[in-house]
Amino acid sequence: MAKGYFTAFTASFLCALAILAACSNENGELQARGQVVEVVPRNFSELEMLRIRDDSGREYQFETEGFVGFTPSHVREHQLLGQTLLVTYVKRGERLIAVRLED
Repeated sequence: MAKGYFTAFTASFLCALAILAACSNENGELQARGQVVEVVPRNFSELEMLRIRDDSGREYQFETEGFVGFTPSHVREHQLLGQTLLVTYVKRGERLIAVRLED
């Protein structure tokens, strides 16, 4: 009986470990999708700050460290048309750093 318990426990543990590995990103990247609330350009091609609101009403405020795939004018277009953006980001302490934007 103990051997059967150990085998079931091991199988369950390995299954849970595989699920966790599939959900996590090796770069520590996370994602959020939402409506654009605010856009602050750094220059013509880069964002200084982006704020979005997801379907649950939670707001995310992102900083950037360079070009993230869209210009500020393209992001404003999403804001005006009510289109959502998918933001891939990393956390650094309390800061959220956007690394990539997608439609």
